[in-house]
Amino acid sequence: QGRLKGPALRTKLHEILDSVHVPNADGFDDIRPACTAGKCYQHQMVGYSAARKIIFGDLFLSKQNGAYAVPDLYCERLLGADDLGGKAPGPGITPDHRYVNVEHTWPQSEFSRRFVNEMQKSDLHHLFPTDSEMNSRRSSYSFGAVDEEASRALKCDNSRLGESKEGQTVFEPPTAHRGNVARAMFYFAVRYEMAIAKEEETTLREWDRADPADEAERSRNDKIFGYQRDRNPFVDFPNLADQILDF
Repeated sequence: QGRLKGPALRTKLHEILDSVHVPNADGFDDIRPACTAGKCYQHQMVGYSAARKIIFGDLFLSKQNGAYAVPDLYCERLLGADDLGGKAPGPGITPDHRYVNVEHTWPQSEFSRRFVNEMQKSDLHHLFPTDSEMNSRRSSYSFGAVDEEASRALKCDNSRLGESKEGQTVFEPPTAHRGNVARAMFYFAVRYEMAIAKEEETTLREWDRADPADEAERSRNDKIFGYQRDRNPFVDFPNLADQILDF
């Protein structure tokens, strides 16, 4: 991180995320194109069905007053049995998608054709639980700052959908979730060699700086590593995005 910047750093980060790792007791892992001997690991595809169980049944599962709940990050509320058709969430349980769903922060319609679709679809680093209706309303719109006078009516006012000052239709998540969104987008762009549009990138950089990774996000990064054996470096290294000039 200290020696590389710009395109060279982005290329190296992709190599680290895409390659085989051999643990090194003296420091950072050795990076290799293939595992020939010894203990090694690399990004593992968990599959979308398993990813949904992990999102709802582990990564975002909490207990409130003795009962399990999962968050709706777009409306900033906790969902229990009463909100999920009478069926309580819990470890390893996937709630009814009519009430809460998995948001693909990087839209599925914009996935890379150069990498396996299922790997992108199930990549835990960009998946978050959100209200199903809000998930649908976000659709595949870019993230951005909505002009207050151009905001459209939504199920809740914690998030906004409407036109930016530049006239583009964008989705604006709650303040507390914006940094998570930014770092998920940066990760996805580097991992799958995708580009982020300039207007969206500018906004995401602002969100990354204004809402740095907290303990919950760092803990989630650790847990994701346990499942799919790769990490989001933009969570591990604050200000890393500032060293990359163009996503």
